[in-house]
Amino acid sequence: MDSVPRDLRDALAEDLDLEADRASAADTAPARTTRCWKCMSLPAPGSKLRYCGRCETAAYCSRPCARADWATHKLTCEIIRQSHVKSLADFVAQGGRAKDFNQSSDDLQSWFHKVPGLTNEMELMAWSHRSQAPVIVASASDTDVDGSTIRVAMIPRSFWDEDPRFLDTFTTAIRERIQMIFGEASFSASTKYLCMLCADRQGKPTQTITTTRTSQTDGPIRAVEIVEALMAATRQEDLANAFAWFENKLTEQDARDQLLQLIRDRARSLHGCASPQDCIPVPNRALNTEVAYMMMRALDLAFDIRLTGLRSATHLNGREGVIRGQDPADRKRWTARLDDGTCVSVKAANIVHVCRGDYRRVSP
Repeated sequence: MDSVPRDLRDALAEDLDLEADRASAADTAPARTTRCWKCMSLPAPGSKLRYCGRCETAAYCSRPCARADWATHKLTCEIIRQSHVKSLADFVAQGGRAKDFNQSSDDLQSWFHKVPGLTNEMELMAWSHRSQAPVIVASASDTDVDGSTIRVAMIPRSFWDEDPRFLDTFTTAIRERIQMIFGEASFSASTKYLCMLCADRQGKPTQTITTTRTSQTDGPIRAVEIVEALMAATRQEDLANAFAWFENKLTEQDARDQLLQLIRDRARSLHGCASPQDCIPVPNRALNTEVAYMMMRALDLAFDIRLTGLRSATHLNGREGVIRGQDPADRKRWTARLDDGTCVSVKAANIVHVCRGDYRRVSP
């Protein structure tokens, strides 16, 4: 293992912060996370979005985008205006200032956005349940300061569109807003999903933000497809797809090169996967498991596993849990936290990735 350039945990923690990488564009315009409704771009550094003068909600990066979207937006502008008026009134009634409403909404979106793995968890849930026309709801408790207690839930159309109990929590205006978005000709469950961000935080007005998001072609959906392929077989093409995903996702060349070399070094020194320098290693099950974990860790998503093939601790075979990272005392091994809270050190050859319901973010 002397050939490994850096402890994997450090590499993932410092160089593969994909959530931060995705948020970097927003960081150039502090606290602005609202995108243009037409082209879906963030405002350029130093510039501001233009808001529709009627509904005060539809945002555009330029006049041309606003004009181009008017034929679509005018059909729902009045419904959005009514919803905005109601949300603003609720905000003021709970102690907020009217002039702070838009900024408060941006701050809330930014806070949710910065929770590691949350956007990936929501996107994957929306994709998995897309046939049910779901709304993905993320709710923050009043004592949450770091996002650790955010609850993510899927509300299918059969509930939000028909069940009167939906209105026990959300208003009629919110339901109309959801129905309007799903009714838009441009809405496609294959590329877009609807989410609601709900916060009832101590000392601040309760807020609910309904927003449409676009799935990333090289994001978590593609990553999970590759992970599941890596776990199902040992084909060269799947490992090549994993390398390509890292190359496309990581913007820092040094970090990208270091990670890919790390995989090659582990393949050669630990797993006996001989291959020419700078080539895709010959896959095997243990190597594929490690690469799959690295992809999930890069997205801050939990890597659920089941232990198998253990000889000196046969009583642990069949036990399930999550991988927490490399064993700091032995780089050949990984630390797994089992469902009963027990932590064990195991080799990749004794790990099988399993899907246990919806994918979820890594717990703190």
